[in-house]
Amino acid sequence: MNRIIVSIVILALLVCLCGWAVFTVRGKVADLKSKIEQVEEAFSQSDRETCVKAAGELEDEWRDFMNHSVLVNDLGHALEITSSIAEIYSFAQLNNEELYAACDRAQVQIEIFEDIQLPTFWKIL
Repeated sequence: MNRIIVSIVILALLVCLCGWAVFTVRGKVADLKSKIEQVEEAFSQSDRETCVKAAGELEDEWRDFMNHSVLVNDLGHALEITSSIAEIYSFAQLNNEELYAACDRAQVQIEIFEDIQLPTFWKIL
């Protein structure tokens, strides 16, 4: 009987940790998307200083997330996002029109990253 109780407690703990991880990833993804939109908006308004500052904050937020994240399933994909975010910062500094493409690419990669992190029945099997 004690084994069943311990198994149920462990299962409940895993479900709670999974829920917390999903909540954390969704919150961070929303923050990153918002920051990317700020970069694009500042660039479209020709506010170079704000654009570069927002791009730097985007890069810092992503690096902070990766440094403190424990439950990242796909580090290769995370490195691609890091590269795209670095491109955004670089294009913002150079005031290059390629910034829009880099922002779109980063948003898509972040959406895929969010989907990869979500636990589903098929991913668990």
